[in-house]
Amino acid sequence: SESLGGRSPEEKAAKAMKTLFTMCAVKIVLAQLEGSSAGRGASAFGSFNPEQCEMLYSHLDEHPLKDGDEWLRLLMKKDKLLALRLAEVRESYVQEGFEWDSMRRASIKEIEQGNISILREGAEAMLGRAEGSTK
Repeated sequence: SESLGGRSPEEKAAKAMKTLFTMCAVKIVLAQLEGSSAGRGASAFGSFNPEQCEMLYSHLDEHPLKDGDEWLRLLMKKDKLLALRLAEVRESYVQEGFEWDSMRRASIKEIEQGNISILREGAEAMLGRAEGSTK
């Protein structure tokens, strides 16, 4: 726990996921503001707002999204309604839209594939050295 700043791995992951969910909310709201159906249904077309869209892109340029809460706090100083909208979309997405079971399966698969690849590379390197030393 010391290497994680006194936090459990789950707490550390939750903080990282909060920023990921903020990014997801930005993508959803941008799609809505651009009038795209990717913004979750036909109602998104009624959300077309080029000024807020430009505000959001500008904020992303000025402040890279590294910490979801801090990024929203900075946006709140510029546009309270837009920041509130993003906070609501973020919360809704984490509660209703995100596929937690799918993430678990994908994480396990990624770890397994990564381990196999690393072990294979290590074995090949050892065999290569062993073959080179017999010549």
